[in-house]
Amino acid sequence: MWMIIAAALAPVVLLLGYIWYKDIKQPEPLKWILKALWYGVLSTVLVLIVVTPIPEFEVTGPITAFMKAFLYAAMPEEGAKLLLLWLLLRKNPYFDERLDGIVYATCVALGFAGLENILYLMGGMDDGSWLTLGISRGIFAVPGHFFFGTLMGYFFARAWFGNPANRSKNMFLAWLVPTIAHGIYDGILFTMGTVEEWVAGALFILFLVGFGFMRRRSVKAITTLQTEDTNETIMDLPDGNGSGDNQL
Repeated sequence: MWMIIAAALAPVVLLLGYIWYKDIKQPEPLKWILKALWYGVLSTVLVLIVVTPIPEFEVTGPITAFMKAFLYAAMPEEGAKLLLLWLLLRKNPYFDERLDGIVYATCVALGFAGLENILYLMGGMDDGSWLTLGISRGIFAVPGHFFFGTLMGYFFARAWFGNPANRSKNMFLAWLVPTIAHGIYDGILFTMGTVEEWVAGALFILFLVGFGFMRRRSVKAITTLQTEDTNETIMDLPDGNGSGDNQL
């Protein structure tokens, strides 16, 4: 049991260390990082409560695969994560930089991914498939949730620190963009089980290309907000070129 839990949480810990390193210049308090992870766990429970009563349908092809991907996974999961992220940050005094939006969003996403991973790996205990499942999910599923969290945090930061006139639009994008990415991610994987082997192989190549693109966009989002925070700090210094006010 403990080996399964360790295997499930290992990629979560690695990605948590990565985002902590990116925020090392002004790291968030450990208390709030742990709270964000806990809120991510709660978002998993919320999704289970909402989705479990909904009757499932058989995946027979691309259309039903993408319907299931969006209706049963992407839309409720990203919605629950955004709700818990908002509840976490609405009264957080340490949420004072744009990059913090990504830090907290990815922590919520990793809390979600951690519990989800434990549940999946425990499901593979009886037939011994948990190790293979743990490796594949550690390479793709957990980083996927991290990337979705990065996209969510980017737009959440835009909503919080940007032009108030664009707040509603950016909050909607904080749900919509990761939902689209998540739905396409799952939709391709679900479709692979309904087609011939050569088509599944082509879809897997497409999946890898999309996964690489999502990774690059996530890194760019982190770098962009880091740069904006640094530039604003310089402008606010007494000997800077700014007036001392926030240059948003």
